[in-house]
Amino acid sequence: MNAKRNYLLIILAGVCFGTTGTAQALGPDGVSSLAVGASRLPLGAFLIWLYLKRSHFEKQKLNAKLIWISAIGVLAYQLAFFSAVRITGVAIGTVTALGSVPVLTGIVDFLWHKNKPKLNWLIATLFTTIGIFLLGTAKGISEFKPAGFLLALGAGLSFSIFTVASKQVLRSGADTTYVMFETFKLAGILALPILFFSGFTWIASTDGFAMLFWLALVPTAIAYVSYAKGLVGLRSSVANTLVLAEPATATILASVVLHETLTQKSWIGILLVAAGLLYLSLSSEEN
Repeated sequence: MNAKRNYLLIILAGVCFGTTGTAQALGPDGVSSLAVGASRLPLGAFLIWLYLKRSHFEKQKLNAKLIWISAIGVLAYQLAFFSAVRITGVAIGTVTALGSVPVLTGIVDFLWHKNKPKLNWLIATLFTTIGIFLLGTAKGISEFKPAGFLLALGAGLSFSIFTVASKQVLRSGADTTYVMFETFKLAGILALPILFFSGFTWIASTDGFAMLFWLALVPTAIAYVSYAKGLVGLRSSVANTLVLAEPATATILASVVLHETLTQKSWIGILLVAAGLLYLSLSSEEN
């Protein structure tokens, strides 16, 4: 697969991910963050299965340990992310969670595989990290909420672990969509008790089902399948710098759809993120 196509697939995934917080904010009031995070996983797995069924896939033998790690990473990310967004707001929660991912992925990848980061990743991550900082502090330090910040960091770490584990599974040559199906199937099963205890009657409402369907289709099924296909040809750290298209998307949507104010500082942050993504996309990077 062409390297530039890998970059575009990851950026597409990031844009899809970026709709998550806005979809949650437009959903019914009073729904538990844990319920929202847990509910998208089983339906997302089902939608991925429907896609696989149309392509006449065959079951493959995967590393069960790595699938468990990936699934737990995905589940932990959902729970921590939605809780963080509920506390901090869409823009700041998304920016903090995903802004931490490139650095955390670089650390996890180094500790796990001893992969040293390359210069182009360091430069791009510097640009995007500064941009993320500007986005996150655009409304002033007074908006800082420690609990939400820690949950967002936990989400970032969980996503990093999911990425590195999934990358190792994909190195075996396994079908990307099938790997995502097995990961989300397991994560969905693990999420069912959380969904049961946190409540699920809201799904029967029009707004509740619309939110759930969007979350399962766009930032889950489409996003993670695209992400996995792009991840095959890229380093984990590079992929998770490109996925910073998510917080930029989330910030713009929060402004346009939710009418959250974007300051000049916010726009500078978005431009820096875009510059980092563009630089990394145009630079060559081996698998």
